[in-house]
Amino acid sequence: MAPAENGARSEAAVEQAQKSKSNNAELLQLHRGGIPFVMPSKRGIDTSAPDFEVETVLDLLGEDVMYIQHVVLREVLELQADAEYLRRLGLNGRNDVESFRKCVPVVSYSDMEADILKVVNGESATSIFTVDPITHFNMSSGTTGGKPKYVPATKKAQEAQFGFPPLASALFRRLLPWPGKALNFALAGEIKSTPSGLKAGAMSSFVYRNPRFLNREVGGPNDEFCVPNEVILCGDPNQGMYCHLVCALARAPEIARVSALFAATVAAGTRVLRKQWREIVEDIRTGTLNSCITHPEMRAAVERTLKPNPDLASMIERECFQEDWAGIFPRLFPNAHYVGCVLSGSMLQYAPTLQHFAGHLPLVSAAYVASEAGLIGLNPNMKCAPQDITYMLWPENAYYEFIPIDDNSGEGMQVLEACDLEVGKEYEILVTNYSGLYRYRLGDSIRVTSFHKTLPLFAFVRRLSVVLSVHVEKTDEEELQAAVDNVAAILKESNVASEICDYTCTTDVSSNPGRYVIFCEMLDSR
Repeated sequence: MAPAENGARSEAAVEQAQKSKSNNAELLQLHRGGIPFVMPSKRGIDTSAPDFEVETVLDLLGEDVMYIQHVVLREVLELQADAEYLRRLGLNGRNDVESFRKCVPVVSYSDMEADILKVVNGESATSIFTVDPITHFNMSSGTTGGKPKYVPATKKAQEAQFGFPPLASALFRRLLPWPGKALNFALAGEIKSTPSGLKAGAMSSFVYRNPRFLNREVGGPNDEFCVPNEVILCGDPNQGMYCHLVCALARAPEIARVSALFAATVAAGTRVLRKQWREIVEDIRTGTLNSCITHPEMRAAVERTLKPNPDLASMIERECFQEDWAGIFPRLFPNAHYVGCVLSGSMLQYAPTLQHFAGHLPLVSAAYVASEAGLIGLNPNMKCAPQDITYMLWPENAYYEFIPIDDNSGEGMQVLEACDLEVGKEYEILVTNYSGLYRYRLGDSIRVTSFHKTLPLFAFVRRLSVVLSVHVEKTDEEELQAAVDNVAAILKESNVASEICDYTCTTDVSSNPGRYVIFCEMLDSR
């Protein structure tokens, strides 16, 4: 049966079931008994109902991944049928998989850059890649030739980026509930104007400036933040980190998790705490903010939330004064459940440091996201060890293809769909999404670890563009991390009371032969 027919008949079946007030069990099983498969997000499932079960939804997502993927591709191509780029390639409104893969080439950012920069520089009012107006540019953390990537964003993409899809958000809440407030190191980065008048900045910067976030309702999904908006928007990382810590420690019994987008940010926040805990203790003891905070709006907003609390200040002082900071997070926040942040790829280097401070609290890397694509994968086993983190492909956000790592260049390279992947092999991800990316090389390498029914689970391996070279060899971040891990193991065996909390690397070609020089930042581990 063709996907279009399947989708039409399936959605009609869903509508009929909803009209008859079917319960979740019936909606979740709707594709059985001869009724065609239905996109999980289109079933009207009540995610707040007691019978909403994570395993059942994951089973549903894995029931027929290629049906879901082909529906997503069809919707993208129908939405962008009049996009100049697709017309230029001769797709001519066709929305089937075969025509798309035959007509549309695999591309990197460098292939799109000239056309994107025409919009950035105001030379063109519209993008050739999408029929939707561009609302802003997400500046990707990756670079091309040392320059930042401008990833066009549309209203639909912005809605998707503001939060995870409703079904994914519901799964997160069931897999990892967090009753209470969070010490979430959230800082909105700089947003700059481009010659076109459109704004450009990190994806998170737009999220934190979105009215839906700034005007978040009490009890809503973003109400866990323990700081006023002025802290998130202050623009000064050092003062912002300090105020995050003051606000969280002033409400220490309410804090249910310690988190940030990346592990590096949690590590940076902890360094601020180690350096300035005495000042923070005095702020909480007196209910006034230290003079080091000079940002006027942030200072006023934080001081409105502070009240003198000598007993709490004494508890914090007692814990921080100890030489051994192992388990400092649960000692300061006794009701915390976990530490949440991205821990895969280059962020894995921070896992030992964070585990030292987290003590018995699990380190959780909940999802795999990218500026270009939003949510790509969900971690179904959120309390696993950092080295065991895997993600389940989220098939409803974009259409994905995969290039085997040993075949990622040249004419006639092999391009696979999700159903063609093999356990143990590495692939580069291609993304086709609703905001005008088509067969776009994300530049990330993943390794398939298993399948949940038809749905691949994978580990993030590395950024393919992150390499060092002093001659003709290529050293990537995975190999560099292995070298640092060896140094850390030697330090541990030697009973050195310090551990590596961060590092950077450069090449030195002044000697013969050339060499890599690794600079390690050390932290007292007592």
